[in-house]
Amino acid sequence: MEKILTVLVAQYRPDAAALRRTLASLVLQDTRDFAVVLADDGSPQNYFAESTAYLAAHGITGVQAVAMPQNGGTVCNILHALQKVTTRWVLTISPGDYLYDAGTVRWWLERLQADAPRVAFARQAYYTAQPDPTPVPGETPFDRSPYDPTRYDGAAIKRNLLLYDDGISGCGMVYERDLLTEALQTMAGQVRLAEDFSLRLFAVQGVRIQRYDRLTSWYEYGGGVSTNETARQRMAAEWRAMVELLHRQYPKDRTVRLAYAYFFNDRHKSRLVRGLVGRLIVPQNAPFKKAQRAWQPPNNGDAALLRRIYDTAVQP
Repeated sequence: MEKILTVLVAQYRPDAAALRRTLASLVLQDTRDFAVVLADDGSPQNYFAESTAYLAAHGITGVQAVAMPQNGGTVCNILHALQKVTTRWVLTISPGDYLYDAGTVRWWLERLQADAPRVAFARQAYYTAQPDPTPVPGETPFDRSPYDPTRYDGAAIKRNLLLYDDGISGCGMVYERDLLTEALQTMAGQVRLAEDFSLRLFAVQGVRIQRYDRLTSWYEYGGGVSTNETARQRMAAEWRAMVELLHRQYPKDRTVRLAYAYFFNDRHKSRLVRGLVGRLIVPQNAPFKKAQRAWQPPNNGDAALLRRIYDTAVQP
């Protein structure tokens, strides 16, 4: 039977233990009806030999590995690896993040065959690795209601993604390969690290973003490119680059114009004008912003399932 889904593991200078646990979450799957591509972004040590041997020992064969000759950033790394993907859909994940449970891939296959989404996200269980792997509160996006399949609201989604900083985590996202390839080709050379900003491009383009309510991934909080303070500053610069890109590509889109005015509101304007622009575009006392600031994200995930991934990773 022809495979329809590839799990793409995108890595840069991976921690060997974290990478092994990510691969263990693949090994635990109750189906082998998926492909695997390992993508490395110019790391001194890519562990390809060890990774492919470990997967093969557990019945996951035909794994493809592709390495960037030098570091180019997550966008270029995934774009480069997509050349090796032959399935219609691709699920992206990185070392330290895991498929949630043994039935995750089988569940995704059922949804892909039934719904054929162009791009889709589900729920994440956040966890911290130290001192012991422990589920912690966390989830994106804050406002899931516009993605409700029965009341889909593309305008609200575009507003939330471009203006209200209510993004969707790229961990465990599923995309049509060709759709993601086209988006990353547009972004390459301008956005380096945030391949999931492609979702904001899709929102502007009117691509339907499918929401599911099943837990499908463990997301390591505090260890990635977006969850520590230095990384958050770097990602803010990435977002400004994405806003510039959207403004060039879609200068007539009202939400894009507002995002550009808001995020580039520090140039050649008085403090009074800057303040007025900011408050008019994204009023901080608006009900949405108040609820967003007050929101306490849920503590998702079964700790026993997380521990099982860790235990599997230390087995031969």
